[in-house]
Amino acid sequence: MLKNVFCDVDDLICERQIEQYLVPLHEQVPRFRITCYSIPNKLGPVHALKERYPWVTFAQHGAEHTQFECRAWTEDEALYFMLKSRDMGYELIFKPPNWIFDGELVEACRKLGVILHHHKDSKYPFPQGVRRYPGPIPRNDHINVHSHITKNPVTDFVGDHPAFAPERLAEFEKFCTIDELVVGGL
Repeated sequence: MLKNVFCDVDDLICERQIEQYLVPLHEQVPRFRITCYSIPNKLGPVHALKERYPWVTFAQHGAEHTQFECRAWTEDEALYFMLKSRDMGYELIFKPPNWIFDGELVEACRKLGVILHHHKDSKYPFPQGVRRYPGPIPRNDHINVHSHITKNPVTDFVGDHPAFAPERLAEFEKFCTIDELVVGGL
């Protein structure tokens, strides 16, 4: 079994979700680290949250998390939303909602040095000239444990996902950050 893991969840919108689903995992597995793809216009600034939960990376997951918002953005709009989120305390890491984006978003990511989390099975080609994860070549140095922190009827959910069980997470030696796994770019 691989000893390295990158954990992430999508759709963080309130601190209560961290308290309810992630804090118990961290208490049972103190080396646990996770990236939360958050919706900045719903969660708001994260400066204080970063201090309370230093083991959580707060990344951007759109602005409003509407299905085609990133596809509708011009490059200038993408830059605006990414910089606004950065000023709110979010890391320069971006995952488009529903994996839908275009060259305007890629160019904004390139200009700002933003890491673009790109789905390995996406119908969109792997963007070039931008820092990205996971990259076009299958990885064998870690596994990605992914779920959603907002319960809904069409996606998996961190609260009942077997890979997020404390006994399963305790098997891993190292919890990687996306910065350690990024490829390409700068």
